[in-house]
Amino acid sequence: MKERFFHVIEEYRMIEPGESVIAGVSGGADSVCLLHLLCRLREEIPFSLMVVHVEHGLRGQESLDDAAFVEALCESWQVPRRVVHVDVPALSLAEGMSHEEAGRAARYRIFEETAAECQAQRIAVAHNQNDQAETVLWNLARGSGLKGLGGIRPVQGKLIRPLLFFSRDEIEEYLRAEGLSWRTDRTNLETEFTRNRIRLSLLPQMERELNRQSARHIAEAAGRLQKVQEYLDQRTEAAAARCILTDEAMGSAVHILLEPFGKEEPLIREELLKRAIQMCAPGMKDIGAVHLDMLTRLAEMDCGKRMDLPGGIRAEREGQIIRIFRRGISHLQSEDAKDASPIENRFAMGDAVKTEADGIALPVPGTLRLGDFSLTTELVENTPDLKKEILKENQCTKWLSCDTMKATHESCGSVLDLLRKSEHSSRKARLSSILAEQVRTYDTIKNSLRIRTRKPGDYLVVNAQGGTKKLNDYFTDQKIPTRVRDEILLLADGSHILWVIGYRISETAKVREDTRQILKCTYRTAETEELPDEEYPT
Repeated sequence: MKERFFHVIEEYRMIEPGESVIAGVSGGADSVCLLHLLCRLREEIPFSLMVVHVEHGLRGQESLDDAAFVEALCESWQVPRRVVHVDVPALSLAEGMSHEEAGRAARYRIFEETAAECQAQRIAVAHNQNDQAETVLWNLARGSGLKGLGGIRPVQGKLIRPLLFFSRDEIEEYLRAEGLSWRTDRTNLETEFTRNRIRLSLLPQMERELNRQSARHIAEAAGRLQKVQEYLDQRTEAAAARCILTDEAMGSAVHILLEPFGKEEPLIREELLKRAIQMCAPGMKDIGAVHLDMLTRLAEMDCGKRMDLPGGIRAEREGQIIRIFRRGISHLQSEDAKDASPIENRFAMGDAVKTEADGIALPVPGTLRLGDFSLTTELVENTPDLKKEILKENQCTKWLSCDTMKATHESCGSVLDLLRKSEHSSRKARLSSILAEQVRTYDTIKNSLRIRTRKPGDYLVVNAQGGTKKLNDYFTDQKIPTRVRDEILLLADGSHILWVIGYRISETAKVREDTRQILKCTYRTAETEELPDEEYPT
């Protein structure tokens, strides 16, 4: 086994002379075998080796005994080690994961952090041939695509899996021959976990009743499928250069050009759709074959048709393209929420935390920052002197009374329209740096204010008599493209839209003679402070 192990290391160039390797060792048979063979490999190839053991806090004293076993093993083999204790139950609760998922996430996070700290080039883990077969069967049962059927890769970035081509029986036979002991995690014998049922029931039954080499054959098939996937990736890469464009001007949107897309083979078209979604939402969590079929049908539909995918992804048919992008403001984040958990998909502003559906609480007074966008609020009393200040022109926008508010919003809309139509990057840079300041009536605000994007039921008050208009109808009147509407930020009081930011305000939000208190809102983009005065449009 030693010679075959060395051959795998060499064939896949897993470890080069002089490199540093982190080995994840749990104390089980697989990881003890991995560590022993790596120690023997050091006699052939000079490299540094360090062990990391993660104690999950799940099995009480038994788990602590595992950690002590690994420490003793490393001591006897003269290998540096690091034992890290993690409260997986608490992590599981906080992140909304199962214990199994939370434990895995914690392990790999600690492996990566240790590798970075020690400047290690490789992280060795002990997946074996049976793990490969179990993974493929599980992915097959879940309806995975070709990549999932390829199972676990021998090399994946820093991760290396030198035991992937050895069966569990071979590993235990090697340990017994070497007189080595190991620890057994009793949770591996509990059939409540899906993978354990495959390991303890399904795969043994296949080996008993179908073929004794079932696990090996499944793992070998996975290896062949990995090679097929590599070839497919190369073909897709070439096709993507012809069929996929990114839209930097509109954020992370991806455009699929339907004319060249339609000329590709069906399998390549499917891979292109996967790639486009991956560009918008790395990981493609919850995206399955049914969604790819829906996207394929969208390419054959009329212009204006659209569909929503898991993870906040939307796809729209526009002319001869399909545009794929994240809906709403899910790609933005307030400065106070940069470290928030992505599992919760929340935004924070001070002590207020609201979900995406509710939007982000607006601090009054204060400043809300969302990516390159900032909105500052200030409460002021309505005085005769303030009216003069409102009428005074600013370099970038106008301070307006209620009589001229409508004209200014039309002007602002025309500027943004120019921005969308402009083909010159320099002009886009100047126009996208527009700074707009408006004065809002604070008297009419009944609920706490939110910054969000549109949702059903939104409306504006459009005249002094209290007449209302649906927000979507306003967008249609302004000829705002569908693809832009979900990206326009709104200042909302419930379903009442006080300010379509960059466009108009609600009639009831206008400053009047009898207004007692005024909410002044100022928004800026990132480039505003950097451009000279003459660069601003007037």
